[in-house]
Amino acid sequence: MQPTKLTLSLADEHDRASIYAMRHQTYAVELGQHPSNAAGRLTDALDAFNVYLVVKRAGAIVGFVSITPPSDAGYSLDKYFDRGTLPLVFDEGLYEVRLLTVRDAHRGATTAALLMYGALRYVLARGGRTIAGIGRLEVLRMYRRAGLRPLQRRCTSGRVTYELMAADVGALDAQAAMFERTLSRFARDVDWQLPGVPFRRKDLCYHGGAFFEAIGEDFATLEKHRAIVSADVLDAWFDPAPSVVARLSDHLTFTLRTSPPTGCAGMRRAIARARGVPEDAVLPGAGSSDLIFAGLRHWVTAGSRVLILDPMYGEYAHVLEQVIGAQIERLALSRAKRYDVDPDELVRRAQSRYDWIVIVNPNTPTGRHVRREVLEAAIAQSPASTRWWIDETYIEYVGTGESLEVPASRSANVIVCKSMSKVYALSGARAAYLCGPAALLDELRPLCPPWSVSLPAQIAACEALKAGDYYHARWSDTHRLREELAEQLRALDWDVVPGCANFVLCHLPATGPAAAPLVRRLRARGVFVRDAATMGTAMGERVVRIAVKDRATNAGIVDAIEATLTQMSAENRAGRYPPIIACRCKRAAVLTSTT
Repeated sequence: MQPTKLTLSLADEHDRASIYAMRHQTYAVELGQHPSNAAGRLTDALDAFNVYLVVKRAGAIVGFVSITPPSDAGYSLDKYFDRGTLPLVFDEGLYEVRLLTVRDAHRGATTAALLMYGALRYVLARGGRTIAGIGRLEVLRMYRRAGLRPLQRRCTSGRVTYELMAADVGALDAQAAMFERTLSRFARDVDWQLPGVPFRRKDLCYHGGAFFEAIGEDFATLEKHRAIVSADVLDAWFDPAPSVVARLSDHLTFTLRTSPPTGCAGMRRAIARARGVPEDAVLPGAGSSDLIFAGLRHWVTAGSRVLILDPMYGEYAHVLEQVIGAQIERLALSRAKRYDVDPDELVRRAQSRYDWIVIVNPNTPTGRHVRREVLEAAIAQSPASTRWWIDETYIEYVGTGESLEVPASRSANVIVCKSMSKVYALSGARAAYLCGPAALLDELRPLCPPWSVSLPAQIAACEALKAGDYYHARWSDTHRLREELAEQLRALDWDVVPGCANFVLCHLPATGPAAAPLVRRLRARGVFVRDAATMGTAMGERVVRIAVKDRATNAGIVDAIEATLTQMSAENRAGRYPPIIACRCKRAAVLTSTT
């Protein structure tokens, strides 16, 4: 028998009666913050303004949280702190989230996390900019993990000590997007009943790139990039070929002011020559994401059955599930088998009459590669009606002979997606292409807008394809740098997955911190790496992905990791932060209160 779904909704007047009784039991009886009263109810003046969200199971409230919007009535935190001493802006954008309370039998992570996420979505929908709240010291780690920042202000109420916390709503939203596995579970198991409050934004897919927050997304302080290590995205560590830089530099003002060829004809010819395929088998685009959205939204429908790898580059699951709503099935890759695709399992699944099979090869975040002959055998044994999308963004790191571009161009059902960002050091230019049967690409050409690839990008792509010797040398250097980085990380007792591209996937030891807090602390040192928890449904909370950089930068990354781990270990020994297990205890008492 299936358990009853949790429901998240706004509290009505009947719900408020139950909430006030729960508040009395929790904050008066259990915590002694207030004297007990005969009515068994606890309320305050802010309840005339507060909004309550409630989680119910089978119609009964199992938890609630209160949201205090900006008003002349003020906030609960005013009872404990002098506004003039606080690093907060008290304006129409400040919301206070308070009284996160869960019934004893439901005090696990799910209900509390759902209430916190619901409060965030509600504040976002109302245009809030900042969330403030007061959390119990015993569960402070949980709030920090959600993205709230302690403000070094504490207060005591009854037998409980609280820490004042706050965070920018946009930063909290970005942090929530990193917990894709939890959000997917909520989407499946929770009845979301918050009118006007979407469960999540359509642009939820997270790609890393948080380093630009440190540089400045308005580009006013671009020079800061010299002090930032951007290892949370997989941009090349090396520069574009000198001939590419020279070509663009010599004609920079012309390329910036001039419209490009509308259909990328020269770029298409250059790619066709370099890859040994007909010109009509190539369709350029402004980066692989441009082509993923264009191609899959055209060819895949809500009724399509699609097989993807798990874990795999998150853009595909996002487009297929969240944008299109297709029926997704996953071929799970096992850590025990180093995330390798089992050839027999791939063939077996490929024979199940999927509409599409989508594979990234080499895969990210795993760095593992499926040999060309394995893929060709699986394609040959799949039904003719099944179409294949093979993303070969990193294939040059394995060898151009492993590419399926030529057989795809001669096929009726295989599309190869090729980004020129990572292996040609052109991520900022946004140049990519599809290679496949002309009949399929001809369906897509009228849907691609003119001038979609900028003139600098078209020129850069053409020049890069001529500079094979330079890039082959850089790819060889990348292999050496990756292995050196992997060995340095293994010396930290990290389990590094053997890869073949310009990044490493690492499993952290159980005795140390999880990925999320480590990633946050590294950012304070100017080092940005990727928490890989959201890149697969079973990745767990102790996995990071790190882009390969030059030798000195790689050493700096490892030094920063060592220093951060040492600092976090010392803080735990000193008792500044409770052990991680404390915030996961199902018998943990009340989560937070600002009554």
